[in-house]
Amino acid sequence: MEARWWRQASPVGELTVVAGPDGVRRILMDGATPADGDPERDDAIACELDEYFAGDRIRFTVPVDLDGVTAPFRRRVLETLRDDVAYGETVAYGELAVMAGRPGAARAVGSAMATCPVPILVPCHRVLAAGGSLGGYGGKLEHKRLLLAIEGVEVR
Repeated sequence: MEARWWRQASPVGELTVVAGPDGVRRILMDGATPADGDPERDDAIACELDEYFAGDRIRFTVPVDLDGVTAPFRRRVLETLRDDVAYGETVAYGELAVMAGRPGAARAVGSAMATCPVPILVPCHRVLAAGGSLGGYGGKLEHKRLLLAIEGVEVR
């Protein structure tokens, strides 16, 4: 099966979701049209996203395809975040570096967050700056704040 994609409304604006045979490959937060694939909605993935945005889902079960993330540490960071930082929890960049096995690599964690191909499913919005401030976000900071609010987290 080739890649398929669709646009999906969300509280952070229109998303473009790209899925392949091994799971979700990308979520584009600007509603862009991907260069590959055919327009075709995957109802199971779309339903889980809708449930999350409604506050009715705390854990995704749809597969995520991180094969396009070829840098080993970057991939380990994304997998650690996805697997070990639960709904409603946050972690600092430096803490995530320690969790992924490279203490002192907070900047590399920041780079991994900035280039995360599947935001929301890999919850890069849960990663905060030291001291608990928002830090950055590949989307917009108001989107990060909104996604955290969906999970019941208030950030200054």
